[in-house]
Amino acid sequence: MMNYLQRIGKSLLLPIAIFPIAAILIGVGTIIQSVDHQLVQFLAEILRISGEAIVSYIPMAFAVGVAYGLSDGNKGVSAFGGLFVFLIIIHVLAQERIDLHNLPVLNENAPFEHIDNQFIGILSGVLGAVSHNRLRRLHLSSSNEMVLLLVLLVFVSLCMCGILVFVWPFVYNLLIRFGNFISALGPVGAGIYAFFNRLLIPIGMHHPLNSVFWFDVVGINDIGNFWSSQGVYGQTGMYQAGFFPMMMFGLPAAGLAMLHTAYPQNKKKVRAFLISAAFASFFTGLTEPLEFSFMFIAPQLYLLHAIITGISVFVAAQFQWIAGFSFSGGFIDYILSLKMPYAKTPLMLVVMGLVLAAVYYVSFVYVIKRKNLHTLGREVETHAVTNTLEINELENICTALMYATGGLHNITSIDCCITRVRFHLKNPNLFNFDLVKETGAIEFMQFGDEIQIVYGPNAGAIVERFEQILGMNKDDKDQ
Repeated sequence: MMNYLQRIGKSLLLPIAIFPIAAILIGVGTIIQSVDHQLVQFLAEILRISGEAIVSYIPMAFAVGVAYGLSDGNKGVSAFGGLFVFLIIIHVLAQERIDLHNLPVLNENAPFEHIDNQFIGILSGVLGAVSHNRLRRLHLSSSNEMVLLLVLLVFVSLCMCGILVFVWPFVYNLLIRFGNFISALGPVGAGIYAFFNRLLIPIGMHHPLNSVFWFDVVGINDIGNFWSSQGVYGQTGMYQAGFFPMMMFGLPAAGLAMLHTAYPQNKKKVRAFLISAAFASFFTGLTEPLEFSFMFIAPQLYLLHAIITGISVFVAAQFQWIAGFSFSGGFIDYILSLKMPYAKTPLMLVVMGLVLAAVYYVSFVYVIKRKNLHTLGREVETHAVTNTLEINELENICTALMYATGGLHNITSIDCCITRVRFHLKNPNLFNFDLVKETGAIEFMQFGDEIQIVYGPNAGAIVERFEQILGMNKDDKDQ
């Protein structure tokens, strides 16, 4: 199970890599929109809307990315399958369609208003990939496989809709009631809310909880009241303020910790992503790039992150250090909120953020090293392999791997991470590591029917070539 979650986490790296682009577009657009010039304001609106469009379609990108990453064969077909499932689910369960049936259990609190969330995206990707992988075992021709896949995905999607139509409202309304309860606990309740706010992000159920505190569901309306200067001075904004230290300082420090704990030969590979993700978190409050980079790979770290976030929001609420946001808790919203009448000692949030940065950095470094977590750049340390391979060397490695794994007929799938080549074998007992030692393999690990061979930074090139060989072999059989 942990290995499968790690594969999901790895497959999310591509879609979350576009978050920093969205952050830059939104940030620049927000900054220049105050310029009193019609052309500049038009450009600002284009930039901001473009960034918001990217953010709004992230769940769809998750569906494609997860299906692509979990595929055992034709990744393009699998990615299409994930997208196909996602589109069916969000359209069948769209809130306006649910409203037409006028069922009280489905209409209370509009539970399907945010059905197009990250969790549904990940779920769709998994369903698309699993369906595609199962069909591959039938060894159909490419055209027949595609037709049968579409039929299967329609059936799978509708079955999932049937499950979600009853499960989703129950969970949604349960969270609404939970939010009503903790809203009466003052600063302690604010901390509890923030803890669950982070904890629910992986399953996309943070939206109903947010609505209780941020909007006018039960009369709190924290965001609306802050920006309209209504409510209680020193209290209005307490469900927002503590997110600024975490998003502007804490999470970027966590990214720095992951960079510093990455193995030397992998730091260059992960540096650009971690720096851009940290920038997105600081500048605009887009935390998903950093959070999804370790959410599934190292759930212990994500739990720690949720706990620290809860403490941050509690402390800010307790001492009435108040600022508010309209988009998220990043630098732009922080600057904009400074001039608001209901902002109270907001500079203390910066001081608190510096302390929080130290807490995040030290705790993340300690846990990563103590538990030997495989965060970005910490797959397996290797020194014996160079960064590039000649074509002949690549062919020799692939040939050796074919013999070592028991032949092409014994391979059900091949994948890789930064340093490892992963094989799923029908009969793992046929694997012979001695046959690949001379090709630069460092070591291997076995998890059930999965064999992971450590090759260092050349793993991606090896898998790419091996997949070409598998594809040519399948084409020969089809002919």
